[in-house]
Amino acid sequence: MQIFITQFKKNKKLYITSTLIWLVLWELLALIINEEILFVSPLKVFSALIRLAGTFDFWKSIAFSVIRVLLGFGIGYIFATLIAVLAFKFAFFKAFVTPAISAIKATPVASFIILALMWAGKNLVPVFICVLMVTPIVWTNVLEGLQKVDKKLLEAAQIYKMSTTSKIKNIYIPTLIPYNAAAISSGLGLCWKAGIAAEVICRTMPSIGNSIWETKFYIVTDEMFAWTLAVILLSVLFDKVLKLLFKRTLKEYKTEAKSDTN
Repeated sequence: MQIFITQFKKNKKLYITSTLIWLVLWELLALIINEEILFVSPLKVFSALIRLAGTFDFWKSIAFSVIRVLLGFGIGYIFATLIAVLAFKFAFFKAFVTPAISAIKATPVASFIILALMWAGKNLVPVFICVLMVTPIVWTNVLEGLQKVDKKLLEAAQIYKMSTTSKIKNIYIPTLIPYNAAAISSGLGLCWKAGIAAEVICRTMPSIGNSIWETKFYIVTDEMFAWTLAVILLSVLFDKVLKLLFKRTLKEYKTEAKSDTN
């Protein structure tokens, strides 16, 4: 335990030091360029972020963007998990879905955004794009996890006539846990990028994306950097929260499984 705490403290110091180095490099680059219309120093960006955070419109835009990203991620996660299970069970369905998944992976996000804008209202496009972007990631990870399930355990479960619920709880879920963790982390990060990009192109209102578009239109570079920083901070925050919830759920699951065994 002591070794773990010491290692955590070392890593924390390393991350803080690395962040400070990047901030110094950012400041030096701003001094070298010396054109605030092109590149702004970190101090001015943080100042602009604090100024924006004192307005109602800032939090309103963030709230609506968060709702769209999380809604799209949630729908995409459920949808991708369902089709992954079907692809695992039925070879024909897997063969049918795989080209579509490959096409989604290969097609530029901007193309999907423009096409979706022609089909749906601009407020729905960011949600649709998030669903589209997260689907291949979750589908791939869940399907791979299902394929990695120990066949010997499944044979044993069949011999002992284990119920479907018990097999899901004691065999499938433990195997799928690391694959789900990877899918959630990668998928949510991509949702933030694609969702905000969709808001910028569609000028969805209110939203972070529209606010970024307005800073570009009015050439308010410090605020553009500030909104971008806000997106980065939100992405990191939600990633940390999801990982924390995931760890707690895993801990509770292991405790429950252990008590059931006893």
